Amino acid sequence: MSASTHTADSGYGWQLPAVSPNLVLAGGVLRFDEAPKRVTEVVEPGFKLVLVLGGQIHYQLRERQAIRVQGPALHLSLNTEPFTVRHEFDPAAALEYVAVRMPAESLALEFGIDVEWLARRASGQRSVVLDQRADRSLQGLGRQMLLCPMQGPMRQVYLAGKALEMAATVMSDLDRPGSGYGASPLRTQDVRRLRSAQDILRQRVSDPPSLPELARLVGTNVNKLTTGFRQLFGCSVYGFVREQRLELAYRLIATGHSSVAEAARACGYADSHFTKVFRRRFGIAPSALR
Repeated sequence: MSASTHTADSGYGWQLPAVSPNLVLAGGVLRFDEAPKRVTEVVEPGFKLVLVLGGQIHYQLRERQAIRVQGPALHLSLNTEPFTVRHEFDPAAALEYVAVRMPAESLALEFGIDVEWLARRASGQRSVVLDQRADRSLQGLGRQMLLCPMQGPMRQVYLAGKALEMAATVMSDLDRPGSGYGASPLRTQDVRRLRSAQDILRQRVSDPPSLPELARLVGTNVNKLTTGFRQLFGCSVYGFVREQRLELAYRLIATGHSSVAEAARACGYADSHFTKVFRRRFGIAPSALR
């Protein structure tokens, strides 16, 4: 994804093709026509981070099976050679995202970071492509960038600072014990079952199944479900349900479809507790969205 390829919704977000040759940023809310939008992109050597805050995107590397990234999630690539990737954008929902790119040469000269070394720390390979659930700190940084309060030259300074903070956060996690980046890869069948479990939880967010029931529905056991879910998506099953409920509440309130009290009930929260949890998650009170 790049700012030069698409047109963002002018009502929300920003598009900044480049802060400098060494730091390229893009972000905003993209909406498409009824037909799916397909784009082929050549990814140059370096670091690429796409934070998907809302909506989803499918991408395909070479002849491999297409992979879906649904927010809140991060897509990361560390590559020493150029490669081609095909994107498909879903017309049914807006894509809310932030993208950060740093060339391999710039990382080495300006920060002393070797892309191949970092990729090997993450996966043991010279290059790596990873998809993980975005934690709260990354989501917070992304939303701060999309809601940038600065104007003029200070806007670029603000966005560059937040982008570097986001990149540093992700890079430091690559070498953190227990981060899950370097864990043993899941089998294709296991990934398919875990994604099915994720889909069921999205469909039943207001009344999710128990862990034993969910494991039975996707054809696995509770241990494989909970361990694999955390490895693939970076959170527990319960944590995913909680985040989905809060994201639903955010959309209901922000679009004016529900009052704060109605959104709280729809997500299974008492009014007083909902406000506290919502503020902790998004950094603002739910009433501020109306």
